[in-house]
Amino acid sequence: MPQPVWKIDAPKLAKIRKERALPPEDVADRMGVSARMIHYYEAGVHSPSVSRLGDLALALGCAPDDLIAGPRREASMVDLRYAVGLAAASVAARLRGDPASHGQLINYRKIRDLEEGRKVTGKMLRDPETSGLLASTLARMYGRPGF
Repeated sequence: MPQPVWKIDAPKLAKIRKERALPPEDVADRMGVSARMIHYYEAGVHSPSVSRLGDLALALGCAPDDLIAGPRREASMVDLRYAVGLAAASVAARLRGDPASHGQLINYRKIRDLEEGRKVTGKMLRDPETSGLLASTLARMYGRPGF
């Protein structure tokens, strides 16, 4: 799997939490983790997983992208997915519920294959119109509707 180009910005995380006057315990409760884990994130000892990044941003009332350190190179699909705090399984579940999927069996493996540039198989995915709808849906989901 491609390595993400993002890294949590520990000082920025601490700053955002303090600006919102949220004790680490409150953030931890909202995320379902220990307060110690919040301290680890803020100290740069640990980085949250993709899904935890989304939970952390929600707990702080900011976008996941606000917690990521720069500078960045050109973003990959993995990076875009990480920036909105979604795991591949979450993307697959959302796509299965979207009319653009046309009843395809979309799972996390297909999302990963797509991100890694491997061919994604599926009867309806051979149709350019269907695959274009899926690409547009992914772009919206990843906060890039103009792609």
